[in-house]
Amino acid sequence: MATTNELLAARTFLRRCFPRGGRVLCAVSGGMDSMCLLYFLDTWGQKNGFDIAAAHFNHQLRGTAADRDQAFVETWCQERKIPCFTGSGDTRALMRENGLSMEEAARTLRYAFLQETAGREGYEAIMTAHHADDNAETMLLNLIRGTGTAGLTGIPRIRGNLYRPFLRISRSALTEYARCHAIPHVEDETNACADAAERNLLRLEVMPLLRRINPRAAEHMSAAAGRLREMETGLEDLK
Repeated sequence: MATTNELLAARTFLRRCFPRGGRVLCAVSGGMDSMCLLYFLDTWGQKNGFDIAAAHFNHQLRGTAADRDQAFVETWCQERKIPCFTGSGDTRALMRENGLSMEEAARTLRYAFLQETAGREGYEAIMTAHHADDNAETMLLNLIRGTGTAGLTGIPRIRGNLYRPFLRISRSALTEYARCHAIPHVEDETNACADAAERNLLRLEVMPLLRRINPRAAEHMSAAAGRLREMETGLEDLK
């Protein structure tokens, strides 16, 4: 059952950043996290002055599964009368041409598409569904690879016109939100394979161990990243 405190951190964040609402573009892969964000913006957001649209990018990496995801997002948006913009790009070609990892190439293409779409269609902000677990995983990856303080600041809640309302909310809270509201989603089959990516290994094997020490490990790590980011910003202002 939904509660009055449901996704409170996201509602508080958006009220502070957009007190009168605004035109926002929601990045939607079709996975659970982004579908929760799209549903949240289409329900609570619409009641609080937000004019929303969805944007889906096909990375051309998973064949028919990627086409399935795009069709799912388009159909769901059509049923709810949400404008939906789609794009695609050859991620593997960009990897070869620029010596990038698959994750880097996919991110480059995706964000270029989101920015181009937002600018062309007149949306003042782009929103993504990164959450506390994503932030904790980013911190751990940076720490393992060797990083200074900046690498421990994790994912920013705001960067330019990019906003991440769920960054202080755990994956488990979003799972419960999706269950309560019967929010459909598609599964990327590679997410269940720990060997498919470093981030998968952290998500499937390392983070569960940390939650055995403290069930709120991800939220606490994400909050710590936010405090470190504030410190870094303060130090930059002193230079």
